[in-house]
Amino acid sequence: MAIGVRTIGNRPGLLDWFAPAVAFAVNGAMYGTLLTRYPEIADRTQASETAFGVVLFASALGGLVGSLVAPALVRARGDFGATLLAGFGYAVLAVSVAWAPELLFLGLALLLMGVLDGAHDVGMNAVAVRGQQRRRTSLMGRMHATWSLSLTAAGVLGAAAAGLRVPVVAHVTVVTVVAVAAQVAVLVLRRRAGPADDDPPVRTEPAAIDPAATDPVAPGVATGSARARRLRYVLPVLALAALAASYVESPGQEWTGLLLSRGLLAPPEVAAAAPVVFAAGLVASRLVLDVAVRRFGTVPVAAVAGATVVGSMLAGLAVTAVDASAWWALAAIAGAGLGAGPIFPMLFGAADHLSVRHGIAPARTASIVSALSRIGAISAPVVVGPLTETFGMAMVFAVMAVGGALVLLTLPRAAH
Repeated sequence: MAIGVRTIGNRPGLLDWFAPAVAFAVNGAMYGTLLTRYPEIADRTQASETAFGVVLFASALGGLVGSLVAPALVRARGDFGATLLAGFGYAVLAVSVAWAPELLFLGLALLLMGVLDGAHDVGMNAVAVRGQQRRRTSLMGRMHATWSLSLTAAGVLGAAAAGLRVPVVAHVTVVTVVAVAAQVAVLVLRRRAGPADDDPPVRTEPAAIDPAATDPVAPGVATGSARARRLRYVLPVLALAALAASYVESPGQEWTGLLLSRGLLAPPEVAAAAPVVFAAGLVASRLVLDVAVRRFGTVPVAAVAGATVVGSMLAGLAVTAVDASAWWALAAIAGAGLGAGPIFPMLFGAADHLSVRHGIAPARTASIVSALSRIGAISAPVVVGPLTETFGMAMVFAVMAVGGALVLLTLPRAAH
């Protein structure tokens, strides 16, 4: 796919990657900060385990709603404006979550924060797509690695703050101030750079576009019937890939520790390492994703990612079948993390070629990926829990293997 780039005002190239990088860092930092203080927030509001689960579900539901309404916000404010608006609101509402004096207020704050989190997720990925279109280079791997690293750093600082008995409200407020200041800096740079233009770049080589896009009607103004045909062909594949990816990443983070402790009787320190090595695999593969895409192309990288997940999880099933050492299972989990790392960046990156080839706005593609991933994250525990209780903890690896197989079948097509 070849695209041309036009000058947009006097905006420096720095802003094309700096703006989305700040958005990804803010999103990861706010999420990681709250994760470390949830136990104290639950204690202060006297929430039982069931009640706290309900308010967390409210946050997840809000995130789904935010993902669905984000395209309307983008149409009203543009990619950049929608991302900043949602980012400011997300950071400020995090303080409300930390301050909430009782369970009802906590649930309401988490619901509203979830809505803005979902909108921010869509907006920051759309901004990243615009940036990589203008720079004609892949940015999604680095952006998602930034999110993971920011979350990890915020988690470490949050654990330290909790250990030092720093009040929750004071801790979250300091992080919020830093997040708001970073976004203000982006806003200042944007205004100095010149007028905003969130339109996709013009194409310079129509021959590189699929035949359906060479109609006299430009992709951005396709007729209703042509647009519907394209949506029916492209978007279901993308949606299935996003849903399948959640059944890899969600169990990899939430269930692998339990698999090691209960399924393989691993000691606590080994079981605790499972989500850590999975997350480390995510970060490692995302850091090299952009270079790999430039060198080998999207389809081979997507195929290798899916195959790595499937192969690692089949190896994990073999480990559990022969009751081998938990360390071998830990290695399989790390391999699954390496394979899973590129999946979501590539799915959000699919907005690049979909906007050029099919005239689908990047925010719409990001909305589909974000919404389906959140549905998967909500439903995965409901699926994995009964399966493991009925057939044993090895079903965690089985579910992840099935998710990886679906990714292998769909991601290359979605990313192409």
